[in-house]
Amino acid sequence: MSKKIKWGILGCGRIARKFADDLSLSKTGYLYACASRDKENAQNFADKYGAEKIFTDYESLANCKEIDAIYIATPHSHHFEHTALCLNVKKAVLCEKPLSVNQQLTDQLFDLARQNHVLLMEAMWTAFLPGIIAVKNEIQKGTIGHVRHLTADFGFQGSFDPKGRLYDINLAGGSLLDIGIYPLFISIYLLGMPENLYASGHIIDTGVDDECAILLQYSNSATAALYSTVSMMTDTKCEIFGTKGKILIPGRFHEQSCYFLETENGSQKVEAGKSGHGYYHEIEHFNQCLFNNILESNVMNHKMSQNIAKLMDLTRKKIGLTYPWD
Repeated sequence: MSKKIKWGILGCGRIARKFADDLSLSKTGYLYACASRDKENAQNFADKYGAEKIFTDYESLANCKEIDAIYIATPHSHHFEHTALCLNVKKAVLCEKPLSVNQQLTDQLFDLARQNHVLLMEAMWTAFLPGIIAVKNEIQKGTIGHVRHLTADFGFQGSFDPKGRLYDINLAGGSLLDIGIYPLFISIYLLGMPENLYASGHIIDTGVDDECAILLQYSNSATAALYSTVSMMTDTKCEIFGTKGKILIPGRFHEQSCYFLETENGSQKVEAGKSGHGYYHEIEHFNQCLFNNILESNVMNHKMSQNIAKLMDLTRKKIGLTYPWD
């Protein structure tokens, strides 16, 4: 392994640009190459972010011997294909969330990673933010007592395009996979896996959900109310209510650098900070895994991603959302 991790970025869209911004802050890795099927797009991306090489096909990027790790930034519908491509040539992969469109394919990817003895991690960047980690520590310390209820939402007003990534069934569109994954993640991260799941959603003419509401019930009587939508703006906040107080992660909770703590001792705002857009923290974690020959993250481990996929599958079944590959 080189002194710095040489990264390749597969797909040069909006999320890839944010990732590249934060990769430029890293002291342990840098952007070496990028790939887009549009040569002009790849060249513009490389020029802006300083990539040494460009590729116009993903196979050439995957097979580039100089590259240590690849970030997958293509639409959800292509995550399985592109991740498998890289794993099969023994490249470490950080794949944008969701890792795949269902649990069956997610399991297959982790099996493939184990077979090839390479690191695979779902890019759930929220898990690595200092503020989110601090909130988990507060809960584990019992600062707000026993958690009885959690609420989390994520909503924005999308611009409807039947062939766009958010609305096309063939691109695994819909609110659940794109943004509903964040409320689901935060509930699993803070409370664990639920005993029961109830869900209601609205399916639009293109076959995807434009809103989804989920209720989780836990064996200790705790509950979580989760909501996602691409039809309107919501607060995009998370509140955790305990027997001795509450924690508010304000909007947008999935990328926040602070939280508000309320207990019998009063209220306070806690600043935890973050670097760049926030992707920096998962990048550094992934790089350290590579430096130490670790094949499974201790934060976004295989089980966490499998649990997220399991709950999303169950939610889709309950709201009647099916994809062509189901």
